[in-house]
Amino acid sequence: MQSCKVCGEPLRQKRFSSGVLESPSMLKRRMYCDQSCMAKGQQKDRCSSPSHSRMKAHRQAMAACETCGKMSNRLHVHHKDEDWSNNSPSNLMTLCASCHRRAHSPNFTETGGQRVPCKHCNAPSMKLGLCATHLTRLRKFGHPLAKKRKIGSDWVLMLHNGRSWSPFPSLPEPQAG
Repeated sequence: MQSCKVCGEPLRQKRFSSGVLESPSMLKRRMYCDQSCMAKGQQKDRCSSPSHSRMKAHRQAMAACETCGKMSNRLHVHHKDEDWSNNSPSNLMTLCASCHRRAHSPNFTETGGQRVPCKHCNAPSMKLGLCATHLTRLRKFGHPLAKKRKIGSDWVLMLHNGRSWSPFPSLPEPQAG
């Protein structure tokens, strides 16, 4: 026998005002014993779709940005754990547009205009404080300053320390034994 998702009471066939008894197939689809349990069951902190989650989160929005205190009619609701379906009040934060962008893009400066420069050059950083070039090298070779250079007829992985190129330190060979 099926039970209510909220109170756990066993579900029984309902009799409609017309006198007709609820069909067994309708009873199988029903999840709640009455309307009050259905209302409680639908007030969960998690939502199944982004649009419903956004509506639910905006109901808990404050009147001003929680970071800078700016009051605006276009405030954003930020999910601290970046899970849009987790709408528990402890996970939500009301932010203005610039603070919300900074929360998701830490490489922007405090004024919000230009990106923070790369750790190794003056190009704007993308992630991890690295520009696109150094980020690609980190992903491809395991080091942001590594680059393949042609020496004679061979391509050799090299490191640049700012002044000169040196051979990339190779991994120690596994010992047999």
